[in-house]
Amino acid sequence: MNQTDHQNDIVVLIHGLGGSRLDMWPLGRRLKRRGYAVRNWGYRSFGQRIETHADRLAKDLTAIDADMAAGKIHLVTHSMGGIIARTMLANHAIDNLGRIVMLAPPHQGSHAARKLVPYIGWLTPSLNQLSDAEDSYVNQLPNSLQADIEFGIVEATKDRVIAQGGVLLDGYRDYARVNGHHGVLAWYPQAIQLTEDFLANGRFEQSDFTLPT
Repeated sequence: MNQTDHQNDIVVLIHGLGGSRLDMWPLGRRLKRRGYAVRNWGYRSFGQRIETHADRLAKDLTAIDADMAAGKIHLVTHSMGGIIARTMLANHAIDNLGRIVMLAPPHQGSHAARKLVPYIGWLTPSLNQLSDAEDSYVNQLPNSLQADIEFGIVEATKDRVIAQGGVLLDGYRDYARVNGHHGVLAWYPQAIQLTEDFLANGRFEQSDFTLPT
């Protein structure tokens, strides 16, 4: 696909808990080469609740939409970034929203977060929110996005933060697995290629369609 096909589209990258813009840098570099405008959105993940980050993201996306020419705003998230996006979409209407790629999103919570809460939960309330406990924040969110939102999910097969299958959310358009680890999933060439495929076509061209059991 020609680079000019995406010249009016913006991809907003959203890193995860304890991460930084650097986590999403390889993705951003690749997407810029493909003609997208890229905003690598950063936030201080410690000390604030997910809702606070989601409200700020909504405000920033609204500002981006006001400044841009006609085009779509796509989202690419990693880990907790997917829950921030999910919270934002549950509470705010975003105009010109395009496709969403979620890399290792803890949609059904994280067993690692639950186990760490007694030790470092004081650092940030979002750690407890991401727990896989039945009554945790993430497990009380609506179990799908709006029906008209096209989103795809990429799972890491060697994830020690989220149980296999814990990334799934009702209504996903496509699902793929990458033979890699949670924290650096956004750096794997296959994950980058899958992201590019979904943003362009709404499908993962190299996806593994075998759902976890």
